Amino acid sequence: MLGTVRVPYPEESWVLSLYLAKKGTLKLAVFKHWSGFRSLLTLTFAAFVAVVVINGGVSVAVRFSYVELPTFWGATLRFGAATIILWVLLALFKGKIPHGRALLTSLLFGVLGVGGASSLMYWSLETIPASLHSIIVSVVPLLTLFFAFFHRLETLNRRSVIGAFLAAGGVAIAYGGTVSGDVSVVRLLALLLAAVCMAEAGVVMKPFAQLNPLAVSTIAATVGTVMIAVVSIIAGETWVLPSTAGMWWILIYLAVGTSVLGFLLYLYVLKRWTASATSYSMVLIPLVTVVIANVLAGEQITWLFIIGGLLVLGGVWFGALMPRRNYIDEKT
Repeated sequence: MLGTVRVPYPEESWVLSLYLAKKGTLKLAVFKHWSGFRSLLTLTFAAFVAVVVINGGVSVAVRFSYVELPTFWGATLRFGAATIILWVLLALFKGKIPHGRALLTSLLFGVLGVGGASSLMYWSLETIPASLHSIIVSVVPLLTLFFAFFHRLETLNRRSVIGAFLAAGGVAIAYGGTVSGDVSVVRLLALLLAAVCMAEAGVVMKPFAQLNPLAVSTIAATVGTVMIAVVSIIAGETWVLPSTAGMWWILIYLAVGTSVLGFLLYLYVLKRWTASATSYSMVLIPLVTVVIANVLAGEQITWLFIIGGLLVLGGVWFGALMPRRNYIDEKT
């Protein structure tokens, strides 16, 4: 035997022994690899696909909601409804509200991850195409690595830096390949700031990862909704309810589908897969968004945008999500 390679799979870690000059063993190795692939075809994998598909239409639905609902008021309705549902779920599952520093951190998580990030994203989506929005938001895992380094929670490696440069170049190319001429640099910077808020929110919660995620999300949604409502009041928006059935369905999709169902499915996958494997959804969601935006919203996708988008996704994957292979040499 020449050596042993540990091959990581989302649902199991198993050891594949490599031999030479033994065709039968080689065939067995291939069969084991196929068995590992088949292990993905489970209910967990179906939930992972559902997370990608459900969240793939968020930015498109938000842009459609502007037809009837003011920008920040639409966000308030969405997260307000989600907050009510989360409080009900928390009561049903008898979840406990954190206290002390954990509570303050949960509130800060809501300020950054819901109130700050969502307000900036909703405002930027007034002019930024949904496809470009999803590409930029996908850099959150990469930004998280850098913020974790700044907080001295993790070390920074060369691969992360290279991935950051690839993603930055991809954003510039995708921005240049956007057909719409209404995309301003200010809106783009606002969207990048929203991604920064999301990344920092994740890092802030990292030392409190043992907390009940449902309780944390309920608190975060509550404080975030209040923040967005205040922004809506300052902006002088008129608070109205949807007047058409189509708009109600969009609101239900955003509030229940993405903010509640999508969240619960994400937790379901996270409990059964590794965090890095679950994070692959951030790279796949933009691919779904581009298709939905083209089919439903009529957004024109240029080759320059596709190249830039793939460069961003490739940079995120290479810098933050690509698994490391561990080789254990054995002498026989």
